[in-house]
Amino acid sequence: MKRHICVKLGALLLAAVCMSNAWAAPRIAVVDFENKSQYGGWKVGRGAADMLTTELVKETDFDIYERDRLNAVLDEQNLGQSGLMDVSTAAKVGKLIGVEYIVTGAVTEYGDSSAGGGGGGVHVGKKGYYATVDVRLVDVNTARIVFADTGNGNKASMNVRVFGFGGGEGWNEKHASEAMRGAIQELTQKLADADLEGGGIGGSVSAQPILLADVAGSAIILNAGSGAGLTSGDTLTVKRKGREIKDPATGAILKVTYDTIGTIKLTNVEAAYAEAKVASGSGFKVGDIAE
Repeated sequence: MKRHICVKLGALLLAAVCMSNAWAAPRIAVVDFENKSQYGGWKVGRGAADMLTTELVKETDFDIYERDRLNAVLDEQNLGQSGLMDVSTAAKVGKLIGVEYIVTGAVTEYGDSSAGGGGGGVHVGKKGYYATVDVRLVDVNTARIVFADTGNGNKASMNVRVFGFGGGEGWNEKHASEAMRGAIQELTQKLADADLEGGGIGGSVSAQPILLADVAGSAIILNAGSGAGLTSGDTLTVKRKGREIKDPATGAILKVTYDTIGTIKLTNVEAAYAEAKVASGSGFKVGDIAE
């Protein structure tokens, strides 16, 4: 009887371990974002990445790599923290620290606007703050972007002047931060909705590789655009499929090698395609893969 109970307990424990492994939370690290806006310098990008890290810890079950440790590793490896991290570098960093995904991103819009009017000595002013943040999720094992999306945030405030008394509003750091947090919270929800645990592709994830659709001298056209998370100014590495290494016993493909052809820089990005110029290398062909 005791042996029977022990066997049952062992089976239950084994099942619990298997279930735990099956539902293991994805391990994710967030690097500093690039600041492409006209305000705030590099601190805005770092602040946006810090906000996203906090929201992911609060609102999701993801296993988030600690940011201070990540920055220390980046310093040690001389990889920089400016947000200008390409896909291959992100994959390298991810493998180095033992995570499955790296989040890279850019603050594309961040600032304020003013409007108002009135009469009879009374002026009502409106101050608006806005933020737009783009993120990409890089699969460390495949060095591919598996998720790309945008978050937007806004914050408005009012002020009144009567016969010159009272005043308008200058730059309000608190209101600007609230706009940024709104953009980050929207992105957090989108990341939470992506089917990462199941290895699936949810939200705005794109499973298809980005390919060269046309090559005319140094002018390149890709078969993907902003819908795949591309932005003007990005530099992509172009690769070509090489050898397939197969298991001699089963014939299953164990590994595919890729040859690096060169790099291209995006000059114009539309919804469904992107234009680029050759930055380095030669011999580009239609069907080559851009990462």
